[in-house]
Amino acid sequence: MRVTTNTFPDTLLGHLQRTTKDMNKLNEQVSTGQRISKVSEDSASANRILDMQEEKGRITQFSKNAARAQNINNTTISQLQNFMQISDRVSELAILADGLKGPDGMKAYAEEVDELIEHAMQSANAKFNGEYIFGGMDTGSQPFEMVMEDADGNRYARDAGTGDIVKTDSSGNVVAAPAEGHSFPSNGKIVSVSYEGAASGPEFHLSETGKIRPYTDGTTNQQFADFINKMVELRDALETGEVTAVTPEMRDSLESSEDELIFALSRQGSVQMRIEFDLTLNQQRYTDLEENISSEADVDIAQTVVRLTQVQNAYQASLKSAGQVLNQSLLDYL
Repeated sequence: MRVTTNTFPDTLLGHLQRTTKDMNKLNEQVSTGQRISKVSEDSASANRILDMQEEKGRITQFSKNAARAQNINNTTISQLQNFMQISDRVSELAILADGLKGPDGMKAYAEEVDELIEHAMQSANAKFNGEYIFGGMDTGSQPFEMVMEDADGNRYARDAGTGDIVKTDSSGNVVAAPAEGHSFPSNGKIVSVSYEGAASGPEFHLSETGKIRPYTDGTTNQQFADFINKMVELRDALETGEVTAVTPEMRDSLESSEDELIFALSRQGSVQMRIEFDLTLNQQRYTDLEENISSEADVDIAQTVVRLTQVQNAYQASLKSAGQVLNQSLLDYL
């Protein structure tokens, strides 16, 4: 077979081009640590990597949802604990008010209960990040509204339409706006409380199929309003100074409210455990995905460096061999 004089240079050039391409690819892998730079290099692995990266993005959002739900739930638990402390003290005062303290002692208890009512209203209308935590879906409006009475017996409430504080009669009908500004009187006392929030709160997705509501529901929130109204009833009874004003029925009713608070607190504790469980699962899945992506995309640096050295040595050997062959001519054999 005839071999032309161009055969060796053409073969050498093709070999050097392939070796140069291999060196460039290995150099890129060493510098980036990535095995795949283009989908065409390994389409199956590239598609698996893209799917796992997309899942990582979803898990990141789920973790953000869980963190927000956890913050809301922590705030809710904190306010429920405040309710529990208030309930403990109110129940204690109801027991102490046995008529043996005299009218002055009972009125002193009434003043303390009045302070506890104010404190309970603060917890009922507590906010997290500017949103009412007991408002359900309606987190932008004050969920617990009150009717207040001043020293002269005038009653005031918030108008549902305008949001202004207006004067009302004993039946709740609007009489007129208050004389000074549009606010509750500073020397007034709360005579009733109502829950005006929504029946349920927003859901948070913690996983592909799991979701949770960290808010208390409307029924539970209505129980908070009932509890405050029972405190108002106790205060009014204590203010009379009468021996039989605080009845056994009042004490039993306050005890029932405390049971409801304990149940609500227990439920939020269960919510907290669920959120923490899903957070842990998301973190573990995220770590697994990172490891799987690494196994698909990352190179073994040590092996790649060895391979790069081998290719570089082969390239140098090819150049040296070619130089020796191409320097020879026909005269060298005559």
